[in-house]
Amino acid sequence: MKEYTVKNQLNQDENGNILHRIGSCLGSFVLWLDAHSLWWTGILFLGITFLPYLVLKEGSVFEIHDQLDETLLTYVLNARHLSDHSGFFPEILGGISASGMQPSAILFIPLYRWLPTFWAFLVQYLVVCACGYFGMYACTRKITGSSILGVVTAACFALLPLQPVYGLSAWGVPLLLYAILCLYQKKRLGSSMLLILLFGLTTHLVLIGYVVLSFWAVHMVWQGLHKRLNPWSAGGFALLTGTYVAVNHNLFLELLLGQSSYVSHREELINNGYPFFETVRDVFLNSSQHAVSLHKYLILPILVLLLVEAIRYGKLEQQEKIRFRAAAGVFLVLAGIALLFGICRCQWVAELKNGVSGFLRYFQAERYYWLYPALWYLDFALVFSIWWKRKGPWQITLVKCLALLLLLLPTLNLIKPAAYFYRNVNQYNNGSDITGYISWESYYAEDLMSDIEQVIGRDMSTYRVAHLGISPAPSLMHGFYTVDGYSNNYPLEYKHKFRRVIGEELLKNEETRLYFDRWGSRCYLFNGASGTYWNLSKYDNVKYEKLDFDMEALKDLGCEYLFSGGEILCAEDLGLKLIGYFETEKSFWGIWLYAVE
Repeated sequence: MKEYTVKNQLNQDENGNILHRIGSCLGSFVLWLDAHSLWWTGILFLGITFLPYLVLKEGSVFEIHDQLDETLLTYVLNARHLSDHSGFFPEILGGISASGMQPSAILFIPLYRWLPTFWAFLVQYLVVCACGYFGMYACTRKITGSSILGVVTAACFALLPLQPVYGLSAWGVPLLLYAILCLYQKKRLGSSMLLILLFGLTTHLVLIGYVVLSFWAVHMVWQGLHKRLNPWSAGGFALLTGTYVAVNHNLFLELLLGQSSYVSHREELINNGYPFFETVRDVFLNSSQHAVSLHKYLILPILVLLLVEAIRYGKLEQQEKIRFRAAAGVFLVLAGIALLFGICRCQWVAELKNGVSGFLRYFQAERYYWLYPALWYLDFALVFSIWWKRKGPWQITLVKCLALLLLLLPTLNLIKPAAYFYRNVNQYNNGSDITGYISWESYYAEDLMSDIEQVIGRDMSTYRVAHLGISPAPSLMHGFYTVDGYSNNYPLEYKHKFRRVIGEELLKNEETRLYFDRWGSRCYLFNGASGTYWNLSKYDNVKYEKLDFDMEALKDLGCEYLFSGGEILCAEDLGLKLIGYFETEKSFWGIWLYAVE
């Protein structure tokens, strides 16, 4: 019995030693990995996440709202007219100035001239996603000294469902911050200036430009007051400002000199007021339009870690204190952005803006929330790095890894179903019949549009079409000329002419009337039946009856054909002649084609 006990004890000691050695090796490997450059992980990440698009090709799925149905067309139309320098796009809304279809990132316009639209879009997506990953990795590693935190933060950030059509407006923030930090430290000056130029050419002044310039200006004032003003930082600021001025010179001429050829429909825009505290809470937890950050489960870990480090602040080393103050400062900025958003959207500010005209009426000063996707993940990395970088035995190192995983797990569960990567893997495995996703080829339905073009049998530039219950985007992408469309800056006079067409129908639905009259950027054939819905599919089986459109006003806009997502039972009463019904196996749409007589 005693011999058995001794052998058992020896076996336990031997197993314990093995586990100790394994744990020690793992801990040492983590520390070794953390101290070495891991930039190459970005290549692996991009290779894996973009593989579904290369397999599915036009069968891939992307966000449609404000991307495939509008912003993507700003690149397509600018590319079509890249060489004529006309400054006028005759295809949309009866013909509008190029200022009504400004892309968010002009550097990508040539892609849409040289490549098929899908591949141009995919290249643009690859570029901005790569900038997001490498920028976040470089920035995180620079401010935390940790390669592992850099990889983890970069992967989360690059998987966010941000829309590629907005360029680097959200994805490029860490890259710009990295360049600014390098200039401040007088390191990698040439490459930093190139990164700043890249940011200026792939973002828009009114989306993120004024946001980063204002923060940068405040930082330079602070430097000046403390006699630390860095000429390289000032040079980078001047470069970014000059880039925005050059790219947006027409906007500055319009604002400063009033050199606009028309009165914008935005002059009738009515700003809505929202409850202050509810708005602040919602933005603080969820961000806002087009800047999806999925960060709400990071807030509590950040607060707890900040509180713990605040309690033991006196025991922190100098570098830890710097990171703590930076993390606390970023958190206050994030909270301040939510407060600013609430103020800008509250009732009294809305009334103030509605009482003026011009730029101040429709300028959205609350767009500081575009910083949310980058800053929330950077702030988490900052505050976690205080504990992460402390030395300790291998057991503590492994506990840190486990803690990092557990703290990020709720956020990863949010990111997973929202990520384009997940959607496209799901699409590949199951198809649209199960997923319900609308693919690129199904949405733009090139085969369907070609069938309709052949039946009409005329040069598309010689006539115009309108759309009922369906988006004009697929028609515009194919090359049809439309009387309707989506633009955030087209002539107010045209809005009034178009309203004559749908005026009686707007009276049937107050919500639809307010949508058009108080905003109007979507200039569609809204009506009392399908309201403001513009995505009727071939399976909806909608039938229109008793439509009260002013067909003479529609013909005055030059419309000769109507593409409808549903059968119009009162077609003869409206002076419409049915030419035929069109759908294809892959098309999302089923289109009833009518001639306007």
